[in-house]
Amino acid sequence: MKAKSLWYTSPRQIELRTVDLPEPGPGEALVEVSVCGICTWDLFIYSGGFQGHRPFPFCFGHEGIGRVVACGPGVMLPEGQRVALREAGQIGAPGTGHMAEYSIQHAASLILLPEDEIPDHEFMIEPASCCVNALNISPVRPGERVALVGAGYMGGILLQLIGAGPAREVIVFERRDEAIAHAESCHCDTPLRIVDTREKPASGTWLETEGAFDLVVEATGVETGFRLADSLVRRGGRFVIFGWHHHPYEFDFGSWHERGLTVHNSSPAESWDMTRCFEQAGSLIHCGRIDQSDLVTHVGRPESARGIYEHGLAKTDGYIKGVIRWRKP
Repeated sequence: MKAKSLWYTSPRQIELRTVDLPEPGPGEALVEVSVCGICTWDLFIYSGGFQGHRPFPFCFGHEGIGRVVACGPGVMLPEGQRVALREAGQIGAPGTGHMAEYSIQHAASLILLPEDEIPDHEFMIEPASCCVNALNISPVRPGERVALVGAGYMGGILLQLIGAGPAREVIVFERRDEAIAHAESCHCDTPLRIVDTREKPASGTWLETEGAFDLVVEATGVETGFRLADSLVRRGGRFVIFGWHHHPYEFDFGSWHERGLTVHNSSPAESWDMTRCFEQAGSLIHCGRIDQSDLVTHVGRPESARGIYEHGLAKTDGYIKGVIRWRKP
């Protein structure tokens, strides 16, 4: 069958192409993609940063939500079943990317989703599962003081999870107006303070925070955010590096040793069971504990994808999270 998909063709250029898809083979299912989220990884690819790993052109996308339309031999999923798609092991193979009308998936990797009133573009389960993974790796302990550096899309999900826990206090460090506004509106059971890092601290440190936190989660993916987060961890504390840092830079590993820090790289590759994280995230979205309605700011059809990607790169027009809608409502 023929299906349209978005292809990265050169830095800051994408094309809508029609490709031939094979029939689903043994153990596979054909999924009609409803929506696919634009990940930071997608923006990195779009900018040309991934070119050293894979030359253009290729199709990708790994935050797909859709419905089963056909099954290969040995697969018994009902037609119309709502599912989340897992990232394919091979980038660019026909039918593996989620930025497409249809995708072929190993049925065992599909995550079954409930039928509810939450629209697909707000049921972004893959990024939510990464946030769940971070707190599985380093859960918030009763009475701890927690810092969250970066409250964009992923930080906004993390704040909802951390704010529902047993911490004594959560302080968010952020510099973007739209992210600060979301953090201010976030319902938290834990006392919450927000620091605008654009403002110069009166006494050299914000709220006397240097070395003051039991747990610090860095969710910026930039060096300045990393260095701020590092400075906030107390002796014997825990430092969760959640942001994806694309470029090398120097830091003082000896300081980590002297301060006795426990440092976690919160990557899906560190997870003991990402399928379980997907299931946990799905339950939290379904019951309303994770609400992405204010975090998903840009939703558009594939024909308007380039404009959404540009806003994502430049963080303009109030961009927090972009989603491409493949299936017409």
